[in-house]
Amino acid sequence: LFMEDESNSALQGGQSLKGLIERDLHRTFPQHCLFYDRNVDGGKIISQVLDPADDDTTDVESAEKLVPDGLASLRRVLYAYAIYDNEVGYCQGMNFIAAMFLTFLSEEESFWLLVAVMNDEPYSMRNLFAEDMAGVKETLFVADKILQKFLPKLHKHMVQEDVDLSMFATRWFMTIFTSVFPFSLVSRVWDVYLVEGWKVVYRVMVCLLGHAQLDLMDLDMEDILTYLRDEFPSKIKGPSILRESLKVPLRHRHIRKYTNEWRVGRTGNVRNYYYRKRSSICSESGESIDSNSMGIPKKNLLKSVSGSGRHITKKLFPGPMHRSSTA
Repeated sequence: LFMEDESNSALQGGQSLKGLIERDLHRTFPQHCLFYDRNVDGGKIISQVLDPADDDTTDVESAEKLVPDGLASLRRVLYAYAIYDNEVGYCQGMNFIAAMFLTFLSEEESFWLLVAVMNDEPYSMRNLFAEDMAGVKETLFVADKILQKFLPKLHKHMVQEDVDLSMFATRWFMTIFTSVFPFSLVSRVWDVYLVEGWKVVYRVMVCLLGHAQLDLMDLDMEDILTYLRDEFPSKIKGPSILRESLKVPLRHRHIRKYTNEWRVGRTGNVRNYYYRKRSSICSESGESIDSNSMGIPKKNLLKSVSGSGRHITKKLFPGPMHRSSTA
């Protein structure tokens, strides 16, 4: 998967692709046996002798000799995706997603699964890593509406304390919890996410904040953020959280409603103009107005996928047709 060409040295936001990926490798699940760097002396990673400030001179081949196989595989998967999708390239957060895949799948399967969740429905995670972060903004808007609906007291308290979801939940959504919470929760969430998409993510968010609600209601803004960042993740028991989240009465229609609200709001002036124009025409002809009259597409975001995670992976990557795209 690792391709040696000029793309590996391409600049991204003023920094080399090499530098961006190398800097994040050792931050990715450092305590996991697959990614744990055994070349440690007094708590200092030996590969840090390579000058991290000089991105363009980072010796990738030397670094590969100093890290376990998991980190070498992660490096190759991230480089390969950055070359495969050079418009997005590499962004922080992808490292946790790819690393989580590598704990269950082969290197090649992990790469193709990353391609699938980034580009295919019902995931479309690529929008989260776009330059304008449009997908993050939409996801946070939908999450805020869901929080207001299912945990109104907590939502009101957070508003009063000037706590916005973006202050702590951006990492939750951009990595589907992998960068924050223990594997006992993350692996179970991803099992469901691969089947039904974003609904489980919002359900788990509601359940997590519901568990934290009693503690959060007595805290101010600074303490809320500190608690959610430092104390809360270690208190989570994955199996019970997922079981409880499945009881949250969130439906796909709720998500579609809030998503449409966001998209209508972003282009409100244009849509209002066409709505008023269509309304005038319909009132004269006696027609009714529905969402299709406004040009709002109705999409079924669900896919019927059955089987275990590995079975799903085989369905997503049937073979030669996918591999040819790396040529």
